[in-house]
Amino acid sequence: MSDGYQPLAADVVQIPLRENGTALCVPRRPGTDRAPGQFALIGGGPLLSAEPLDHAARREAQEQAGVRISARNQEFVGLLHQHVPERADRVTVVFTQTWPADPHSAKLHEQQELFWVPIVNPPANCDADTAAAFQLLTEGLSHQAPNWPSTGGTS
Repeated sequence: MSDGYQPLAADVVQIPLRENGTALCVPRRPGTDRAPGQFALIGGGPLLSAEPLDHAARREAQEQAGVRISARNQEFVGLLHQHVPERADRVTVVFTQTWPADPHSAKLHEQQELFWVPIVNPPANCDADTAAAFQLLTEGLSHQAPNWPSTGGTS
């Protein structure tokens, strides 16, 4: 683009969180395009046309894990602004809610069984997006910018 503006993709993630400090994750199947074999957050995806961010997060959690999220108890966590080489950079809006029930994997063709993963000292096989979202939760950050070159931005 000649004007210096770059496309930006937006998506959401709803993190079901238990009071014991674990978050709902799935080990992606080998051969999938994102994070094969690594723990990834469940309940994330793109926005539909004219869909509010918080609604999209609740919808994704319902579609992917059968998790019904209450709008009243849903909490905004923060933003992940990721540099994605050779594609549009991405902003992920992160929400959470304490979740007491047992979910199920609604998209078995993409995922295996579901696991409750600790957000403090998570397993080494968590994908980068999951680790960044956990850092938002554990460190009280409102913004993370993973994967950006150290020379990015203007001064």
